[in-house]
Amino acid sequence: MFTRDEAKAITDRLIDMAGPGPVQVELSGGERSGTRWANSAITVNLVQWDRSVAITVRNGARQGRATTRDFSDNGFRELVDEAKAAAERASENFNLPDLLGPQEYIPVDAALPSMVDFGPGERAAMVNESISVTEEMGTVGYGYIPKIDRTTVEANSEGLFAYYRVAETSFVLTVRTPDGEGSGWAGITGIKDLSLIDPRELTRVASNKALLSRNARAIEPGRYTVILEPRANARFLSLLTGSFQGNGRGPLANLDPGDEAFSELMTLRSDIGNPILRQTPIMGNGRAAAPVTWVENGVIRNFAGGQPASLNMSLVMEGSDQSLDDMIADTRRGLLVTFLWYIRGVPASNIPLLNTGMTRDGLFLIENGEITGAVQNFRWNMSPWMGYNNLTAVGQPTPMHMGESYDGGTTALIPPVRIEDFNMSSLSPAVE
Repeated sequence: MFTRDEAKAITDRLIDMAGPGPVQVELSGGERSGTRWANSAITVNLVQWDRSVAITVRNGARQGRATTRDFSDNGFRELVDEAKAAAERASENFNLPDLLGPQEYIPVDAALPSMVDFGPGERAAMVNESISVTEEMGTVGYGYIPKIDRTTVEANSEGLFAYYRVAETSFVLTVRTPDGEGSGWAGITGIKDLSLIDPRELTRVASNKALLSRNARAIEPGRYTVILEPRANARFLSLLTGSFQGNGRGPLANLDPGDEAFSELMTLRSDIGNPILRQTPIMGNGRAAAPVTWVENGVIRNFAGGQPASLNMSLVMEGSDQSLDDMIADTRRGLLVTFLWYIRGVPASNIPLLNTGMTRDGLFLIENGEITGAVQNFRWNMSPWMGYNNLTAVGQPTPMHMGESYDGGTTALIPPVRIEDFNMSSLSPAVE
């Protein structure tokens, strides 16, 4: 929303108005919008605009803070006066940290003009492309294209100016057969470059899954070789990264850097400045972020505390040049898993990070390197700790959100993976 020059003008002005003395300004604002469609027709376009600025001033060992959405001259004067008055009323705190000085951030261009201008007309064109494919294939589409264009800035009187603007979108789609018997999912998230989105191909993939998933047959629960597509793998990986702590905490507490904890095919890193993810190079405390390798060829290299990146920053699970089709062709017998749904933790003192969930939107049997048909959905019980020890193949990474929703900030580069002995514990027959 704010260009760098616009943001600098605002923060400099407020620092000058509030000075002399330590002053910190936090500026944010932008657009959150999106297009939804159902039954192969657009149902809603939404847009929300917001902006706010906060200032913190210090008066000796006291400090006060105020926030406003009024960017007028009078609004800024009232903002500064309110913060100064709050500082006068505050209790003394002799442990206030020094303000952070200037930082050198890895350059990231995360607001390309085409993405900034990406509006309801362009989204409608994508939806029309998708609908044309569902009409050709005799399926029905339900999807969501969110857009975020947001600026965040932290600046202070010591010369800090931490500016990041991001404009991104996603394309997520569930396709059903008209009789409701088949369902398939496809998508890509956290995209800063529109050329990475192919609505027709994603719709074709989801439609093929929906058509193939009809008349699913029941097979016995048990331990299977599974190929988790990127969306399923992203959700499974989130169960591990959410508790990747050291120093006596969490399920990895007994491990140290240098310990082998996973398959040698497992490499996990925060690649600050990654040209596909284009995520913020600024830590939450304003300091410059830097690349961190968490796991390298199965060996733990770092834990989450005290690093120049947090675990969810520019996260990359390294893959290979192997396509999903290549992985299927290289599998004698197993299951192709599109989607993991309704995941919940299971208390188990003997199995760290044990979770349970269900498969949805396409579960297919692989036999002798080919998909031979759909099978009924399963409930699964599995720990990512065990799963990523049992990796036997990784494929080509794609941007994929790790959370339950699709328009937050936790997209990572995630490959499809093949995992042995994945516990499908019981049947969960359902389409949705």
